[in-house]
Amino acid sequence: MSDPGSLPPFAPLAEASRRLAAAGIVHALGASGLLHAHGLADHVGDWDVTVEADRAEVEPLFADLLPRYVGSSGVHADSKLILHDGVVELILRFAFVVPGGTVRVPTVVDGEWQGIPLGALEAWAAAYWLLERPAKADLVFGVLSARGTRAAALARVLAEPLPAALVARLRALPAAVDRG
Repeated sequence: MSDPGSLPPFAPLAEASRRLAAAGIVHALGASGLLHAHGLADHVGDWDVTVEADRAEVEPLFADLLPRYVGSSGVHADSKLILHDGVVELILRFAFVVPGGTVRVPTVVDGEWQGIPLGALEAWAAAYWLLERPAKADLVFGVLSARGTRAAALARVLAEPLPAALVARLRALPAAVDRG
């Protein structure tokens, strides 16, 4: 999609976020876009946005863009709407198949970047661990180790039926210091 050290076009992301916000749908930037927003990645191939809504709620908002629907497959128990030839991927009800069931990764908004809601790092630490992407998981866990976790975000993630090893790693993180 883009060259190393570059970003995909921002306007499609901003437009998608505006439409979702206008409909009152919780959504947040995740994956490499989230890492970029935190200064942890230079390369973003596409904009991944997690969305707390189903296809029936979201697809009509983008009908004029002729979104491509991708159902669940492999480790993914979620589905996606692909916009602007893959520049934006809306991940609907972000979830993974794990031994014994399904784990939902909640869309927890924790700040914003250039007007776009940002996903909580606590959720993405779990997602990268579940995706078996240790380098990215370790990067996010490193930030959380230094910054501390946000109690509400961590509680939402821990409410899911996570593998014991991931629960242990998340619980070992320090809590963020309240500065307010």
